[in-house]
Amino acid sequence: MKVSVKYFLISWRCSMMCIFLIGSICFLGIYLFFIPKTFNYFAVLAKIKVKENIALSLMERSAFPAKEYDKPETAKKPISFRSNVSRGLTVNAAPFASELNYIQSFRFVINERDICNEITPFLILLIATKADEKQHREAIRKTWGNESVVPGIKVVRLFMLGVNGKEQNEALLRESSQYHDIIQQDFLDTYKNLTLKTIMGLKWVANYCGGANFVMKTDSDVFVNTEYLIQRLLRPLMPPPQYYFTGYLFRNGQPHRNNESKWYMPKEVYSAERYPDFCSGTGYVLSGTLASKIVNASLKVKYIYLEDIYVALCLKQEGIDMVPPPKNYLFNTYKVPFSPCTYNRLITSHGIYPNEQITYWETLQSNKYTQA
Repeated sequence: MKVSVKYFLISWRCSMMCIFLIGSICFLGIYLFFIPKTFNYFAVLAKIKVKENIALSLMERSAFPAKEYDKPETAKKPISFRSNVSRGLTVNAAPFASELNYIQSFRFVINERDICNEITPFLILLIATKADEKQHREAIRKTWGNESVVPGIKVVRLFMLGVNGKEQNEALLRESSQYHDIIQQDFLDTYKNLTLKTIMGLKWVANYCGGANFVMKTDSDVFVNTEYLIQRLLRPLMPPPQYYFTGYLFRNGQPHRNNESKWYMPKEVYSAERYPDFCSGTGYVLSGTLASKIVNASLKVKYIYLEDIYVALCLKQEGIDMVPPPKNYLFNTYKVPFSPCTYNRLITSHGIYPNEQITYWETLQSNKYTQA
Protein backbone atom coordinates (compact mmCIF):
# COMPACT_ATOMS: atom_id res chain seq x y z
CA MET A 1 0.00 0.00 0.00
CA LYS A 2 2.85 2.36 0.91
CA VAL A 3 4.59 1.52 -2.37
CA SER A 4 1.40 2.38 -4.34
CA VAL A 5 1.07 5.73 -2.59
CA LYS A 6 4.76 6.45 -3.22
CA TYR A 7 4.46 5.68 -6.93
CA PHE A 8 1.26 7.75 -7.11
CA LEU A 9 3.00 10.79 -5.62
CA ILE A 10 5.97 10.41 -7.97
CA SER A 11 3.61 10.06 -10.95
CA TRP A 12 1.61 13.13 -9.87
CA ARG A 13 4.76 15.23 -9.48
CA CYS A 14 5.99 14.16 -12.91
CA SER A 15 2.61 15.03 -14.43
CA MET A 16 2.65 18.48 -12.82
CA MET A 17 6.18 19.10 -14.05
CA CYS A 18 5.21 18.08 -17.57
CA ILE A 19 2.14 20.32 -17.49
CA PHE A 20 4.25 23.22 -16.18
CA LEU A 21 6.92 22.63 -18.83
CA ILE A 22 4.37 22.43 -21.66
CA GLY A 23 2.60 25.54 -20.36
CA SER A 24 5.88 27.44 -20.18
CA ILE A 25 6.75 26.47 -23.75
CA CYS A 26 3.29 27.54 -24.96
CA PHE A 27 3.51 30.86 -23.10
CA LEU A 28 6.97 31.52 -24.51
CA GLY A 29 5.72 30.79 -28.03
CA ILE A 30 2.74 33.10 -27.61
CA TYR A 31 5.01 35.81 -26.18
CA LEU A 32 7.49 35.56 -29.03
CA PHE A 33 4.71 35.56 -31.63
CA PHE A 34 2.60 38.46 -30.36
CA ILE A 35 4.96 40.84 -28.56
CA PRO A 36 6.96 41.94 -31.64
CA LYS A 37 3.72 42.64 -33.50
CA THR A 38 2.33 44.54 -30.54
CA PHE A 39 5.53 46.50 -30.23
CA ASN A 40 5.45 47.32 -33.94
CA TYR A 41 1.80 48.39 -33.67
CA PHE A 42 2.56 50.82 -30.88
CA ALA A 43 5.64 52.04 -32.73
CA VAL A 44 3.44 52.96 -35.68
CA LEU A 45 0.95 54.65 -33.37
CA ALA A 46 3.79 56.56 -31.78
CA LYS A 47 4.96 57.82 -35.17
CA ILE A 48 1.46 58.94 -36.04
CA LYS A 49 1.03 60.59 -32.64
CA VAL A 50 4.29 62.46 -33.06
CA LYS A 51 3.13 63.61 -36.47
CA GLU A 52 -0.28 64.62 -35.19
CA ASN A 53 1.28 66.79 -32.51
CA ILE A 54 4.11 68.04 -34.67
CA ALA A 55 2.98 71.64 -34.47
CA LEU A 56 3.40 71.62 -30.71
CA SER A 57 6.91 70.21 -30.89
CA LEU A 58 7.83 72.69 -33.59
CA MET A 59 6.70 75.61 -31.47
CA GLU A 60 9.32 74.67 -28.88
CA ARG A 61 12.17 74.88 -31.41
CA SER A 62 14.29 77.88 -32.12
CA ALA A 63 14.31 79.47 -35.53
CA PHE A 64 16.64 77.72 -37.97
CA PRO A 65 19.42 79.39 -39.96
CA ALA A 66 18.28 81.21 -43.07
CA LYS A 67 18.52 79.53 -46.45
CA GLU A 68 17.32 81.17 -49.62
CA TYR A 69 14.34 79.55 -51.26
CA ASP A 70 15.30 80.07 -54.86
CA LYS A 71 15.39 76.63 -56.47
CA PRO A 72 12.04 75.18 -57.56
CA GLU A 73 11.53 71.47 -57.10
CA THR A 74 10.94 70.82 -60.79
CA ALA A 75 13.70 68.23 -60.83
CA LYS A 76 12.00 66.04 -58.26
CA LYS A 77 10.10 63.00 -59.43
CA PRO A 78 6.48 62.50 -58.40
CA ILE A 79 6.29 60.56 -55.16
CA SER A 80 4.42 57.27 -55.00
CA PHE A 81 1.37 57.92 -52.87
CA ARG A 82 0.86 54.28 -51.94
CA SER A 83 4.46 53.64 -50.97
CA ASN A 84 4.69 56.72 -48.76
CA VAL A 85 1.31 56.89 -47.12
CA SER A 86 -0.90 53.84 -47.27
CA ARG A 87 1.46 51.47 -45.47
CA GLY A 88 0.41 52.15 -41.92
CA LEU A 89 0.75 55.92 -42.34
CA THR A 90 4.48 55.78 -41.66
CA VAL A 91 4.93 59.28 -42.99
CA ASN A 92 8.20 61.24 -42.92
CA ALA A 93 9.89 61.23 -39.55
CA ALA A 94 10.74 64.59 -38.04
CA PRO A 95 14.32 65.70 -38.73
CA PHE A 96 16.57 66.63 -35.85
CA ALA A 97 17.01 70.25 -34.83
CA SER A 98 20.40 70.36 -36.59
CA GLU A 99 18.68 69.95 -39.95
CA LEU A 100 16.96 72.65 -42.02
CA ASN A 101 13.62 74.03 -41.00
CA TYR A 102 11.13 71.22 -40.51
CA ILE A 103 8.35 73.11 -42.24
CA GLN A 104 10.19 72.60 -45.55
CA SER A 105 10.75 68.85 -45.08
CA PHE A 106 7.40 67.61 -46.37
CA ARG A 107 6.94 66.23 -49.88
CA PHE A 108 4.07 66.35 -52.32
CA VAL A 109 2.25 63.04 -52.61
CA ILE A 110 -0.44 64.46 -54.89
CA ASN A 111 0.70 67.28 -57.13
CA GLU A 112 -0.45 69.23 -60.17
CA ARG A 113 2.86 70.60 -61.33
CA ASP A 114 1.87 71.17 -64.98
CA ILE A 115 -1.17 73.42 -64.56
CA CYS A 116 0.71 76.61 -65.36
CA ASN A 117 2.87 75.25 -68.16
CA GLU A 118 0.69 76.84 -70.83
CA ILE A 119 -1.21 79.52 -68.92
CA THR A 120 -0.41 82.38 -66.58
CA PRO A 121 -3.29 82.61 -64.10
CA PHE A 122 -4.75 85.91 -63.06
CA LEU A 123 -5.83 84.31 -59.77
CA ILE A 124 -4.99 81.09 -57.91
CA LEU A 125 -7.52 79.91 -55.31
CA LEU A 126 -5.86 77.92 -52.51
CA ILE A 127 -8.65 76.24 -50.55
CA ALA A 128 -7.91 74.44 -47.27
CA THR A 129 -10.07 71.34 -46.94
CA LYS A 130 -10.16 67.86 -45.37
CA ALA A 131 -10.63 64.47 -47.00
CA ASP A 132 -14.17 64.00 -45.66
CA GLU A 133 -15.33 67.32 -47.16
CA LYS A 134 -15.98 66.03 -50.65
CA GLN A 135 -19.42 67.67 -50.73
CA HIS A 136 -17.79 71.02 -49.95
CA ARG A 137 -15.34 70.55 -52.81
CA GLU A 138 -18.06 69.52 -55.25
CA ALA A 139 -20.13 72.57 -54.34
CA ILE A 140 -17.16 74.90 -54.79
CA ARG A 141 -16.32 73.39 -58.18
CA LYS A 142 -19.86 74.11 -59.33
CA THR A 143 -20.00 77.64 -57.96
CA TRP A 144 -17.41 80.26 -57.04
CA GLY A 145 -14.46 77.94 -57.65
CA ASN A 146 -15.38 77.27 -61.27
CA GLU A 147 -12.31 78.19 -63.28
CA SER A 148 -14.37 79.89 -65.99
CA VAL A 149 -16.28 82.07 -63.53
CA VAL A 150 -15.15 85.30 -65.22
CA PRO A 151 -14.88 85.10 -69.03
CA GLY A 152 -11.40 85.89 -70.29
CA ILE A 153 -9.80 85.58 -66.83
CA LYS A 154 -7.61 82.57 -66.05
CA VAL A 155 -8.40 81.16 -62.61
CA VAL A 156 -6.74 78.09 -61.05
CA ARG A 157 -8.46 76.21 -58.21
CA LEU A 158 -6.48 74.00 -55.83
CA PHE A 159 -7.69 72.13 -52.74
CA MET A 160 -4.99 71.66 -50.08
CA LEU A 161 -4.85 68.55 -47.88
CA GLY A 162 -2.60 66.50 -45.63
CA VAL A 163 -2.77 62.71 -45.29
CA ASN A 164 -5.50 60.68 -43.56
CA GLY A 165 -6.49 57.01 -43.34
CA LYS A 166 -5.79 54.60 -46.20
CA GLU A 167 -9.36 54.53 -47.55
CA GLN A 168 -9.67 58.31 -47.51
CA ASN A 169 -6.34 58.74 -49.24
CA GLU A 170 -7.23 56.28 -51.97
CA ALA A 171 -10.53 58.11 -52.51
CA LEU A 172 -8.57 61.35 -52.82
CA LEU A 173 -6.38 59.77 -55.49
CA ARG A 174 -9.47 58.91 -57.51
CA GLU A 175 -10.89 62.39 -57.02
CA SER A 176 -7.58 63.92 -58.04
CA SER A 177 -7.41 61.88 -61.23
CA GLN A 178 -10.88 63.13 -62.13
CA TYR A 179 -10.54 66.84 -61.39
CA HIS A 180 -6.80 67.56 -61.22
CA ASP A 181 -7.33 70.21 -58.55
CA ILE A 182 -5.86 68.61 -55.41
CA ILE A 183 -2.43 69.04 -53.84
CA GLN A 184 -1.34 67.05 -50.81
CA GLN A 185 1.80 66.67 -48.73
CA ASP A 186 2.77 63.92 -46.29
CA PHE A 187 1.84 65.57 -42.99
CA LEU A 188 -1.19 64.48 -40.98
CA ASP A 189 -4.27 66.54 -41.75
CA THR A 190 -5.03 68.05 -38.34
CA TYR A 191 -5.97 71.47 -37.02
CA LYS A 192 -2.50 71.85 -35.51
CA ASN A 193 -1.01 71.44 -38.99
CA LEU A 194 -2.96 74.21 -40.76
CA THR A 195 0.22 76.25 -41.04
CA LEU A 196 1.88 73.38 -42.91
CA LYS A 197 -1.10 73.29 -45.27
CA THR A 198 -0.90 76.99 -46.06
CA ILE A 199 2.86 76.95 -46.60
CA MET A 200 2.39 73.95 -48.89
CA GLY A 201 0.02 75.97 -51.07
CA LEU A 202 2.31 78.99 -51.20
CA LYS A 203 5.26 76.72 -51.94
CA TRP A 204 3.31 75.24 -54.85
CA VAL A 205 2.70 78.73 -56.24
CA ALA A 206 6.38 79.67 -55.85
CA ASN A 207 7.57 76.44 -57.46
CA TYR A 208 5.13 75.85 -60.27
CA CYS A 209 3.19 79.06 -60.94
CA GLY A 210 5.35 82.00 -59.97
CA GLY A 211 3.91 84.18 -62.73
CA ALA A 212 0.40 84.30 -61.25
CA ASN A 213 -0.87 87.82 -60.64
CA PHE A 214 -2.78 87.11 -57.42
CA VAL A 215 -3.36 84.32 -54.92
CA MET A 216 -6.26 83.87 -52.52
CA LYS A 217 -6.10 81.53 -49.54
CA THR A 218 -9.46 80.51 -48.08
CA ASP A 219 -11.34 77.60 -46.48
CA SER A 220 -13.88 75.11 -47.77
CA ASP A 221 -16.67 76.53 -45.58
CA VAL A 222 -16.28 80.04 -46.99
CA PHE A 223 -18.40 81.58 -49.74
CA VAL A 224 -16.23 83.64 -52.07
CA ASN A 225 -17.75 86.06 -54.55
CA THR A 226 -14.97 85.55 -57.09
CA GLU A 227 -16.66 87.79 -59.64
CA TYR A 228 -16.66 90.75 -57.26
CA LEU A 229 -13.15 89.90 -56.07
CA ILE A 230 -11.76 89.95 -59.61
CA GLN A 231 -13.79 92.75 -61.18
CA ARG A 232 -13.94 95.24 -58.30
CA LEU A 233 -10.85 94.56 -56.16
CA LEU A 234 -8.10 93.00 -58.27
CA ARG A 235 -8.58 94.26 -61.82
CA PRO A 236 -8.33 97.93 -60.78
CA LEU A 237 -4.93 97.12 -59.22
CA MET A 238 -3.41 96.05 -62.54
CA PRO A 239 -0.57 95.88 -63.23
CA PRO A 240 -0.33 93.84 -60.02
CA PRO A 241 1.54 95.53 -57.18
CA GLN A 242 4.69 93.74 -56.10
CA TYR A 243 3.71 93.40 -52.44
CA TYR A 244 -0.04 93.41 -51.86
CA PHE A 245 -1.72 91.57 -48.99
CA THR A 246 -5.25 92.23 -47.74
CA GLY A 247 -8.21 90.59 -46.05
CA TYR A 248 -10.14 90.93 -42.80
CA LEU A 249 -7.48 92.82 -40.87
CA PHE A 250 -6.93 92.35 -37.13
CA ARG A 251 -4.84 94.99 -35.38
CA ASN A 252 -3.27 94.80 -31.91
CA GLY A 253 -4.53 91.26 -31.36
CA GLN A 254 -3.66 89.68 -28.01
CA PRO A 255 -2.58 86.03 -27.65
CA HIS A 256 -5.09 83.77 -25.88
CA ARG A 257 -3.37 82.57 -22.70
CA ASN A 258 -6.29 80.42 -21.53
CA ASN A 259 -5.35 76.82 -22.30
CA GLU A 260 -9.02 75.98 -22.85
CA SER A 261 -9.14 78.29 -25.87
CA LYS A 262 -9.03 76.94 -29.42
CA TRP A 263 -6.44 79.65 -30.15
CA TYR A 264 -4.36 79.07 -27.00
CA MET A 265 -0.86 80.48 -27.30
CA PRO A 266 1.52 79.74 -24.39
CA LYS A 267 4.06 82.39 -23.46
CA GLU A 268 6.98 80.03 -23.97
CA VAL A 269 5.94 79.75 -27.62
CA TYR A 270 5.05 83.40 -28.27
CA SER A 271 6.10 85.74 -25.49
CA ALA A 272 4.99 89.11 -26.92
CA GLU A 273 1.81 90.66 -25.56
CA ARG A 274 0.52 91.57 -29.04
CA TYR A 275 0.40 89.86 -32.39
CA PRO A 276 1.49 91.72 -35.50
CA ASP A 277 -1.34 92.88 -37.73
CA PHE A 278 -2.78 89.80 -39.43
CA CYS A 279 -5.55 88.89 -41.85
CA SER A 280 -8.06 86.19 -40.94
CA GLY A 281 -7.27 82.81 -42.48
CA THR A 282 -10.88 82.57 -43.67
CA GLY A 283 -9.84 84.60 -46.70
CA TYR A 284 -6.92 86.79 -47.69
CA VAL A 285 -5.52 87.92 -51.04
CA LEU A 286 -1.90 88.53 -51.96
CA SER A 287 0.30 89.35 -54.92
CA GLY A 288 1.66 86.22 -56.61
CA THR A 289 5.20 87.46 -56.01
CA LEU A 290 4.64 87.33 -52.25
CA ALA A 291 4.30 83.53 -52.20
CA SER A 292 8.05 82.95 -52.48
CA LYS A 293 8.72 85.74 -49.96
CA ILE A 294 6.55 84.02 -47.35
CA VAL A 295 8.10 80.62 -48.06
CA ASN A 296 11.59 82.13 -47.74
CA ALA A 297 10.63 83.69 -44.43
CA SER A 298 9.30 80.37 -43.12
CA LEU A 299 12.92 79.20 -43.00
CA LYS A 300 13.65 81.90 -40.44
CA VAL A 301 10.42 82.26 -38.44
CA LYS A 302 9.64 80.02 -35.49
CA TYR A 303 6.69 77.75 -36.22
CA ILE A 304 3.29 78.36 -34.64
CA TYR A 305 0.13 76.48 -35.56
CA LEU A 306 -2.11 79.55 -35.97
CA GLU A 307 -1.58 79.87 -39.71
CA ASP A 308 -2.88 83.39 -40.24
CA ILE A 309 -0.62 84.73 -37.50
CA TYR A 310 2.30 82.68 -38.77
CA VAL A 311 1.90 84.19 -42.25
CA ALA A 312 1.81 87.64 -40.64
CA LEU A 313 5.06 86.87 -38.81
CA CYS A 314 6.64 85.82 -42.11
CA LEU A 315 5.56 89.08 -43.73
CA LYS A 316 6.95 91.03 -40.78
CA GLN A 317 10.23 89.16 -41.19
CA GLU A 318 10.35 90.39 -44.80
CA GLY A 319 9.38 93.95 -43.87
CA ILE A 320 6.06 93.80 -45.74
CA ASP A 321 2.93 95.51 -44.40
CA MET A 322 -0.64 94.35 -44.89
CA VAL A 323 -3.14 96.83 -46.24
CA PRO A 324 -6.79 97.17 -45.21
CA PRO A 325 -9.38 96.37 -47.88
CA PRO A 326 -10.99 99.38 -49.58
CA LYS A 327 -14.25 98.65 -47.75
CA ASN A 328 -14.59 97.07 -44.31
CA TYR A 329 -17.49 94.79 -45.24
CA LEU A 330 -15.74 92.97 -48.11
CA PHE A 331 -14.11 90.22 -46.01
CA ASN A 332 -16.10 88.62 -43.19
CA THR A 333 -15.11 86.12 -40.51
CA TYR A 334 -18.73 85.24 -39.71
CA LYS A 335 -21.76 84.05 -41.65
CA VAL A 336 -23.36 87.06 -43.28
CA PRO A 337 -27.18 86.70 -43.54
CA PHE A 338 -27.90 86.03 -47.18
CA SER A 339 -29.54 88.45 -49.55
CA PRO A 340 -28.61 89.00 -53.22
CA CYS A 341 -27.98 92.69 -52.56
CA THR A 342 -25.55 91.97 -49.70
CA TYR A 343 -23.71 89.06 -51.31
CA ASN A 344 -23.28 90.93 -54.60
CA ARG A 345 -21.08 93.39 -52.71
CA LEU A 346 -18.94 91.23 -50.47
CA ILE A 347 -16.00 88.91 -51.07
CA THR A 348 -16.19 86.36 -48.22
CA SER A 349 -18.78 84.95 -45.83
CA HIS A 350 -17.75 82.25 -43.36
CA GLY A 351 -19.55 79.12 -42.12
CA ILE A 352 -21.36 78.16 -45.34
CA TYR A 353 -22.66 74.62 -45.95
CA PRO A 354 -22.35 72.94 -49.38
CA ASN A 355 -26.06 73.25 -50.19
CA GLU A 356 -25.91 76.94 -49.25
CA GLN A 357 -22.92 77.48 -51.54
CA ILE A 358 -25.02 76.28 -54.47
CA THR A 359 -28.20 78.11 -53.46
CA TYR A 360 -26.42 81.41 -52.84
CA TRP A 361 -24.42 81.21 -56.06
CA GLU A 362 -27.39 80.33 -58.25
CA THR A 363 -29.40 83.13 -56.69
CA LEU A 364 -26.60 85.61 -57.34
CA GLN A 365 -26.34 84.54 -60.96
CA SER A 366 -30.05 85.09 -61.51
CA ASN A 367 -29.95 88.45 -59.68
CA LYS A 368 -26.50 89.55 -60.83
CA TYR A 369 -27.49 93.06 -61.76
CA THR A 370 -30.06 93.65 -59.05
CA GLN A 371 -29.41 96.87 -57.21
CA ALA A 372 -29.99 97.27 -53.49
